Amino acid sequence: MDHRTRPWAVRVMAGSVISALALCLAGCGTSGDAASGTGGSGSIDVVTRWSAGNTAAAAQDHVFKAFTKKTGVKVNATDGLETIDDQVENAVAAGKSPDVVIVNLYDKTLGWQDAGVTVPVDTYLKEWGLADKMKPGALDEWRVGGKPGGTLQGLPFSGFSWPVWYNTDLLEKAGVDTVPATTDELIDAAKKLRAAHIQPLTVGGNDWTGQKLFYQIAQSYTDAATMEKVMGSGGYCATPSVMRGIKLFIQLRDSGVFADNAAGLNADTMYAAYYSGKAAMMSAGSWAYTDAKKSGTGVETHTTLAGLPLAAGSVFQKPTALQGFTGVGFMITKRGASKDRIDNVRKFITSFYDAPTVGDFVKDAAILPPTTGDFTKYAGDPLLSQSLKLDKAVDYAVVPDVWIGPASDPIVQVLTGAYGTSSADKICADLDDATKNAKS
Repeated sequence: MDHRTRPWAVRVMAGSVISALALCLAGCGTSGDAASGTGGSGSIDVVTRWSAGNTAAAAQDHVFKAFTKKTGVKVNATDGLETIDDQVENAVAAGKSPDVVIVNLYDKTLGWQDAGVTVPVDTYLKEWGLADKMKPGALDEWRVGGKPGGTLQGLPFSGFSWPVWYNTDLLEKAGVDTVPATTDELIDAAKKLRAAHIQPLTVGGNDWTGQKLFYQIAQSYTDAATMEKVMGSGGYCATPSVMRGIKLFIQLRDSGVFADNAAGLNADTMYAAYYSGKAAMMSAGSWAYTDAKKSGTGVETHTTLAGLPLAAGSVFQKPTALQGFTGVGFMITKRGASKDRIDNVRKFITSFYDAPTVGDFVKDAAILPPTTGDFTKYAGDPLLSQSLKLDKAVDYAVVPDVWIGPASDPIVQVLTGAYGTSSADKICADLDDATKNAKS
């Protein structure tokens, strides 16, 4: 998923930026000599989130080289910066648009189609023979509104699984014989872990990791359609089932389930605490599987992946996890869609969707494939192997990203207080205000 904690910028870029962008799109970026200064029919210009050091970088580099060897088309790749959305928008505004952006569907990229940065890809999906290869649910997440029938904003590639991680060695040390399946068992486990001087569930209450866990808990008693509406339009305080979920969150917080000072922790400190054996549980995505192994602590050998324990009366039937396909995908710019460049774009993007190539990304970067087929043979990582078998053991909750939209970072600020001492009434009121202000 590769989220970033940075201020949200609204869909429609303001002032001079949008003016420059409009002028550029009207009169530049369609000839072969735009983009990164090289251009030409024998090249394709790409800005990619999978920059050096990313676990997917090696598999990506293999695709680049194989593509050039087969087609003779050179790939001019630029690493995406932490603020890749601004980076691309500035390039477009300056008349140096790339052809393809490999990026998360998150933050400002949700508004790129409206802003004229990228083009719909519905037609390409069919013309390029990808429609039958893709999971309908993965495609729907990339449609405007996150629903069937919406315009397709890009082509998904890197999906993610987001379970709860349980260090079974630490649980056993504290006298917890089985992974908690209910919230009552979770609270009891937390008490035993604390008695053994082990932190229970570590979470980044000061960033996106805490945001996701809060929403997973808050929707315990709410159906998906209602939760999506509340996340998108507000009404937290006015929706009894959501308020019940917020009170459940407070119950878990005040029962000591979350690690000490959770409001001051972030993703990095969360990972460090779990990998080093200082905390027994965390909620984290599949992108962290390979990092767990790289930590050198061996924690991956005694980690069980499962769902968030189920609350009594929940709308879910099984413990919950998160799953999505908004991790990384391919977005095509107006320049890339021009007549003299789209064929190279077609060859480039479709080269990623061959089953062995998808398998390389499963093996190297632990992605959840958006394509149909069995990729378990590529799952050499023990955590990934567990993850691919989770479907029968968990129910999937609504991932908030697409629904909360421009309120994402303000909501993180609200929830930092929630991991501190905020009451249910204050949490819901502040969430309503953050949602309202983000849309004004």
